Amino acid sequence: MRWRGLVLLAGLVVPLLLTLARPVNFDEANFLMLAAGAAADPWRPHDTLVNWQGTTERAFDVLSNPPGIAWWLAPLVAAPAWLQRASMLPWFALATWGAALLGGRFGRSGLEGAPFLLTAPIVLLSTTALLPDMPLYACVLAGVGGYVSRLDAGRSAWPFALLAGLAACFRYSGLAVIPLLFLYAWLHRRPLWPALAALLPMALLALHDLHAYGAWHFLAMGKFQSVSNGPADLAHKAAAMVAMLGGAAALPVFAWRVPALIGAGLGALIALPFGGVAALFGALGGAALSGLAGERERADRLFLTGWALLGVAFLLALRFTATRYWLPFLPPLLLAMPATWPRLRVSLGLSLGALLLLDDAFHARATADLAARAAATGVGRFVGHWGWQHTLEEAGWTALDEGSDPAAGTLVAVPRQAWPQAVEVHCNQVVFSGQADPPLPWLPRGYSEAASANLHANWIAGRPPARTVIPWWFATDPYESARVCAE
Repeated sequence: MRWRGLVLLAGLVVPLLLTLARPVNFDEANFLMLAAGAAADPWRPHDTLVNWQGTTERAFDVLSNPPGIAWWLAPLVAAPAWLQRASMLPWFALATWGAALLGGRFGRSGLEGAPFLLTAPIVLLSTTALLPDMPLYACVLAGVGGYVSRLDAGRSAWPFALLAGLAACFRYSGLAVIPLLFLYAWLHRRPLWPALAALLPMALLALHDLHAYGAWHFLAMGKFQSVSNGPADLAHKAAAMVAMLGGAAALPVFAWRVPALIGAGLGALIALPFGGVAALFGALGGAALSGLAGERERADRLFLTGWALLGVAFLLALRFTATRYWLPFLPPLLLAMPATWPRLRVSLGLSLGALLLLDDAFHARATADLAARAAATGVGRFVGHWGWQHTLEEAGWTALDEGSDPAAGTLVAVPRQAWPQAVEVHCNQVVFSGQADPPLPWLPRGYSEAASANLHANWIAGRPPARTVIPWWFATDPYESARVCAE
């Protein structure tokens, strides 16, 4: 068992260390902007100005996350990327401890449940990401794990309820943990009052927001998120939700029986309108959800099912879907799966996670290099977000607002993939044109226009943007292409 533990530890740590120095990529850029706001004014991090939806505006109005990760990264906002990423590892340590607590309580195999909670591909991808996801996951695992263990033992559980409530200071999806604590206590006939401690972090954050901004950020973001709830949008989000779950979150590696086959059929049906590959991933997601129907003590089964279904409802209510949004709702699904083939399940999860992490590192480096080549043409304006925006802003370039018409003689850098906002660029002279190609075309791609795959959202950039549902696939198209125009 000791050797298996060492192999598992190496499988987790080695890819993380090898990719620790990767540049800023995808949504990491907006959290670093928020961290810069926290460094400038720790009490009002959301008062900083950002351009993330095409218009320069206050972060309070456009970045739909609480300030926890900004406060954590603020001291390192000017540090190199490897040090910023290394600062996320304590959260992974907390998640490991929480996985042992929660996996030991609900695990159903010889390996217990902890390895499953740590080796899901999206967990590996989130571990050193400059995002609120690993702090969120750590607070959920350690908070809920400690809470249920203490309640079962008749010991004081409120400190762990407080830790679970802290998850909502990193992502508002952490609020979903609070009713779960009450649910567990009620189902298992334990005292309810320790769960009240989970309300304290968000109550304090709400008071902070009212003092700092005159409004509660969570309520403001509720209105911001509720803009894509028509029938077509809900069908799209449902398909993406189930495909992302089966493709990169909860791999259904077990001996399939009737419930799994039924779940797979339903998942495939939901995702089929988006193509055959989408149906395949949808089938995997449906099979993963079917694990909730397995044999287990009634109170535990209801608790895990309620946890997962709360996640489904929450994800459907969001503006868009991303694979990592499953993280606070992933534990019940990983722990409810049948216990067959545990080592194969861990190995496949680690392998896919490591390959996607390697692809992310290549994507980040290639995009940063392309942006640096564009920036070498001078200093000007740019459109587009993600790491592209981060690199150009470091070089002194500034963002153009949606619909802007740059002045004559302005250099304008325009990418294809990094969500460029629509502006009036006439491109009288092309002073730079280039693309960033994947060095290993056989790697699974977490973002590919040709494959209609996007791990980070259920849309691909374009005019208009295209709907997608699968988290990854194989493709050889460039990571990014861009040009710099002289107006």
